[in-house]
Amino acid sequence: MAEKSDKTKTGQSVWLKPVKPAPEMPALSKERILDAALEILDQQGLVGLTMRKLAQHLNAGAASLYWHVETRDDVLELALDAVLSDIIYPLESDDWQVTLIAYMHEWRRILLRHHWAPALIGFRPFIGPNALERSEYLRRILMHSGLEATDIIQAGYTLSNFMIGSVVTQIAWQNGGADNARPQIKEFMQAQTAKYPLLASQIAYDSSDWDASYIKGLNWIIRSLSQV
Repeated sequence: MAEKSDKTKTGQSVWLKPVKPAPEMPALSKERILDAALEILDQQGLVGLTMRKLAQHLNAGAASLYWHVETRDDVLELALDAVLSDIIYPLESDDWQVTLIAYMHEWRRILLRHHWAPALIGFRPFIGPNALERSEYLRRILMHSGLEATDIIQAGYTLSNFMIGSVVTQIAWQNGGADNARPQIKEFMQAQTAKYPLLASQIAYDSSDWDASYIKGLNWIIRSLSQV
């Protein structure tokens, strides 16, 4: 059976669609479908999830699956919001920077655990209940920074874009094998000293410690926010 097309529903968030009444004796539920989808995604990534494979995993017919979710994109949108429910929100301390750092580490932890999730951020409106709770929490922390309302929005974007970008890069390097090729990359760059002297001289300081690199960059951003 062909996958249901999203052509007529491009950009239409699953959260904006009317809720269908459940059948009287449901063989499936949206929760079961979502649990199965998360299992497939965590094991096989985005390419591993198809509606056909999801139906087989649930030992269900395609028709009963489509009753609960209209498209694969709907499943992905639900899955992305579901992983955000695992975020453990730090207790808010008197120091907003301490709370912010703890929260950003926690969000990063969730996205690294579900390696497929970062690629989905932005493909549809980020308005699921867990996404909204996350955004509200972040803005509440930033309110204590003394920033103006318009600056809080930009600060949220800056922090989110930095964290998501660093996670996407880390996952790509690790999955693609580039992390293991660092010694060869350094050798190659050192051979380019005449043409790229600055790059060649600095490659020795390149670190494979993703956590340390992320923490340093995050601290720079937060220090900058405190000086706005």
